[in-house]
Formats: sequence, C-alpha cells, structure tokens
Amino acid sequence: MNSIYVVGHFDDENGKSSKIGETLFNEIKSENTTYFNGGSFRDLENILDSIRNYQLIYWFADVPNDKPKIVNEIKNRNNACILITSKRNVNNQYTFMDLVFHALNIKSNLFVEITRENDRYNGRIIDPLGNVFLDYNENFGLVGKVLRKRVNELSGFRRVSSLNIGSEADIPYEDLFFEIIRGYAQTFHDLINPVSVAANKFFGNASFRCERGFPSFKSEDNMIFVSRRNVDKRFIDRNSFVGVRLENPVSYFGERKPSVDTPIQLELYSYYPKVRYMIHSHTYVSNAPFTNRIIPCGAVEEAEEIKEIFPDRNSVNFYVNLKGHGSLSLVDNFESLKNIPYIARGMPEVHLDYLDDL
Repeated sequence: MNSIYVVGHFDDENGKSSKIGETLFNEIKSENTTYFNGGSFRDLENILDSIRNYQLIYWFADVPNDKPKIVNEIKNRNNACILITSKRNVNNQYTFMDLVFHALNIKSNLFVEITRENDRYNGRIIDPLGNVFLDYNENFGLVGKVLRKRVNELSGFRRVSSLNIGSEADIPYEDLFFEIIRGYAQTFHDLINPVSVAANKFFGNASFRCERGFPSFKSEDNMIFVSRRNVDKRFIDRNSFVGVRLENPVSYFGERKPSVDTPIQLELYSYYPKVRYMIHSHTYVSNAPFTNRIIPCGAVEEAEEIKEIFPDRNSVNFYVNLKGHGSLSLVDNFESLKNIPYIARGMPEVHLDYLDDL
C-alpha cells in the first residue's frame, strides 16, 4: 500500500521540522512511505496535487492560520484513501466532541490529539466514532505503535462499492415504522447530547424489507429500502429512503446514496430472511450482547460478527451492540421495536484493553 507521511510546519519560508513527528514516523514507516517533515507552503500544495497516488495518508502538517487548510481538500480528491490526521489542542480550547466533529467534517478515519502541559506534549488516538485507542501519553514512540496497530486494522477491513442503477424507486408507505424512527431519533438526540449539527451523523440509520406479495405495496422482488445518508431522523418520512437491491455491491435507485452501513444490512437481510425492519443507532442497548472488534461504519466484517453471535438463520427480534459503534435492532414486527432500552455510549469511549497485545 502506497503511503505518504506529511508532518512539521509549512509556511512561506522553509518551514520547520517536528521532532515528535519524526518519532511517530520511525514507528509507522514502511518501504512504500513518502516522507515530508516541514517545508514551504508551496511544497504542501505540490503534495496535494499528487495525493491521488496514495492509499494511506498521514497528514500532520501545521500551517499558519492565514493559509488555506489543505487537509479539507484531501478526501475530495481521494475519497478512497485512509486518512489519518492530527489536531493540536493546547490549553484544551477544544472539547472532545469538537475534535470528533472536526474529524467527521474532514472525513478523517483516525486522528491524534496533541496537547501540552508544562512544556510536555501528550498524544491521544481517537476515531470519528469517539473511540480512544490510547489515552493521553507523553511517550510518542508508544503513540506511534498504537497508531500503526489501528491503521493496520483499518487497512484490512473490507468495504463494498455502490452503483446507481436507475431512476428513483417508489417507496412504500410504512408510516408506523417512520413514526417509530422519529420517536427514537429524539431519544438518540438526548442520549448523545450533541453540540453541533454534525451530530446528525451520530443518529444512525434505518431500513426495511418489502417482499413480493406484501399486501400494501408491489415492488421488485426482495427490494430493501434504506435511509439516505445524513438525513435528520427526527423528520424522517418515505422520501428519506432509497431503494436498494438485495445484493452486494450495493445497487441503488435514484441520485441520493443510501447509508454507508447499507452493505452490512444487505448481508444481514440475506442471512436472516425473517427480519423485516432494522434500526441502527450510535447508542447501546441495555443487556444486549457485544461484537468483539471495533469495526468502522460500512465495513462488512460487522455483519460477520453479528452472524457469529446469532448463527441461526431463523433468528429474529433481537438486538446486538456493535463495539465502539452503537447497536442494531433486527425485527419482524412493530411491537419488537417499541420500548427498546437504549443507553448512552461513553463519550469518549476509552478502550484500555487495546494495549494488551502490543
């Protein structure tokens, strides 16, 4: 995997290298890593011009406040890359959720928060779901080791592509289901206690199955309807859904893409034929079992872990907690969707056991 590592200060002169950045690089470098440590802002612009050549991008560049934030452009030019960034948080001017929302906005897959106290720097490794893989630590060699471990995991997860296959599909009138989702959206809003509109990305998604012969609607055989990306679930209705074929890669109808979690839910609808409704939230369900690994949104390994917990293909009306992510409810009736005991995830959610096998 081609990777690039950009660190240090970049300005109108020659910039300045970073000792912390060099320490991190010595832990994560590989034969295929291109390395920059400080330089001119023009150097940084030239690096951006070549950014499509890399699958793995470490972007720790520090630039003056009067310069454009090039990091905002990386995923626009190379959406398929794994992006690891950093955020200086000297004097704790940013809250934890500020940091998470910043990562969401630039589509960072993982980031290092760097703080300073009494001239000592500390690093903390966080993902956009609020998971902390290493809490504040001044040993940047250890920060690099943990970073390398999580990046290797992210590189191994499998994602499924999506393809538009036609004009928008007609959406069934599942008004009671939509009402239930709207009610839970307010619950999720209260549990997550967001301080930014970006928190809408934390409200999860919903989907339902409409098979041939269903009395209220005639549709293509085994069509699945999934909420579109970033829609506010507090106001969800039939126009908030996208028609998707029950197959992977994801084949969807219309211009609006379905939720990034669609591949997982398609796998589960295929495996559990009795399931008709799913609600995914970024909160946990009290007393539900947990998956084993912290799997990012959209990675199909999440479906495999759920099937390991509930191997019976006739399973229905059950709930599962997705470690470091949220929960998924899989049911065949509205009664099983009522009064689900949702509880807040810790935020931050610190995983002290992540260092066990380093």
